[in-house]
Amino acid sequence: MLQNYQESGYLYFQDFFTENELQHVEKILIKFHEFWLKENDQNFRSGAINNHSITSSSLINKEERLDIFKFISKEKIADIITSIFPNKATFLNTQLFFDPFNKEQNNYWHRDIQYTGMSIEEQQQNISKQNVIHFRIPLQLELGIELIPTTHTTWDLEEELETRLSLNGRKSSDDLKRGKTIALNRKDLLVFSANMIHRGLYGNNRFTFDIIFCDDSPDFKNFIDIKNQPTEKELEFLNKSLFLM
Repeated sequence: MLQNYQESGYLYFQDFFTENELQHVEKILIKFHEFWLKENDQNFRSGAINNHSITSSSLINKEERLDIFKFISKEKIADIITSIFPNKATFLNTQLFFDPFNKEQNNYWHRDIQYTGMSIEEQQQNISKQNVIHFRIPLQLELGIELIPTTHTTWDLEEELETRLSLNGRKSSDDLKRGKTIALNRKDLLVFSANMIHRGLYGNNRFTFDIIFCDDSPDFKNFIDIKNQPTEKELEFLNKSLFLM
């Protein structure tokens, strides 16, 4: 597992979850999403394709929040984390991905690290040193994600950089030669580095739950919202090693 991840930057598990494991958390996420859409209608109509920080949201209750934390701290998820992170990891955040309101809206290539305020040079230096990893859980059949294997530790080719940053007449939605599409179905799990070049594929009314982990290091101190983390009381019911202590 470690070797495969180190080489490509992702792991794909088919039928990783059972129906029983998904159904309860799915109900919570559907409810959350319906409330979120009502409160963020303008944001949705303006192009939003995800939301985040579900565990700190007022749109779920305490019991639902704890149930999400229990799902996050499943032993089989923890086993993958300990296998692929070089050192201790910690829970960073959650995201929920959905299709845009405008069906003509284009998706876009990116590395998550480009939104951290780092310069290009700093990004180039840190993609192989800092680890942020998505656990993507599709709740129905979807077109999936397109990524460029190995770019979790290697820098963009010229065409890829120009596309990702929309330079020299290229657009961030343009196709890239090295792109690899991974279609996803309910019960699957895709684990991938946020540092690699990737883009989500819209369509099929996607509804995807992402759990994000990062290195438990000072580098991520400013990106971890303590409100998203479990309380000491909640930790009594969870795998404590996966959360900020």
